[in-house]
Amino acid sequence: MQQEDKQLISSKQRNNNHDAIASIYDLKSQLERHDIVLEFIDKLILQNIPEGAQIFDLGCGTGQVAQRLLKRGYQVTGLDSSERMLNVARENAPDAKFILDDARFFKLTPTFHAAISTDVVLNYILSIDELKNALQNVYNALLENGIFAFELYIEELCELEWQNNESGGGVKDDNVWVDIWSYDTENKIGRKETTIFELVNGLWQRSDRSFFLKPYSVPDVKSVLEQVGFTEISMFELKQDLGVDKGFESACFICRKALNCTSS
Repeated sequence: MQQEDKQLISSKQRNNNHDAIASIYDLKSQLERHDIVLEFIDKLILQNIPEGAQIFDLGCGTGQVAQRLLKRGYQVTGLDSSERMLNVARENAPDAKFILDDARFFKLTPTFHAAISTDVVLNYILSIDELKNALQNVYNALLENGIFAFELYIEELCELEWQNNESGGGVKDDNVWVDIWSYDTENKIGRKETTIFELVNGLWQRSDRSFFLKPYSVPDVKSVLEQVGFTEISMFELKQDLGVDKGFESACFICRKALNCTSS
């Protein structure tokens, strides 16, 4: 991959790519997997926050997790950089609040008892410095002692699988899609090529999109969490430790905002 690709797929291009898949996002993934995600959120977070607590959903996508949290009585604010994703989210979870913004740049005051980020949203951030920015923004949005749990592809678990050029896809009445993965071993960047055929007014329309993801090493992630100020940092492998199988290996980090601290 060329250096400019690695550095940065612009926010506009990245958002356009996610806008393009918004209409099929829920079709691509079995909705049951969101129930599975909620199971590990329950184990790691919900048992440790008050009833009706404020939860921040970073990279909320189409609002499937927000919908499930609302049904349990929590107050949810979701943030995503794709306007079309948020349009779907507002239909799926009309009682949630949603914000259109970028994980690397948003600013919120300390409001939330907990924050979550699922579906490896943070891997779409391709540099460790910008990952640190996103983590700092979450930290600033949490109340003292607030909990943050996020899912991440990490080098130690997923590099081998990505190098195997895995592929997948699906077929629905009005949509067909194919995902093909590849891995740049030199720059350590995963690439997912998505081809979508959508039936519109009786005609099939094709679109092709490229998504880039950066797996991070466990020491690097723990280091930036500590630099931001998070404490009580733990990591769980989803499959081995939590019994959650989502295909590619990923991990869940959980940490807390320190007590008696001020936001940066």
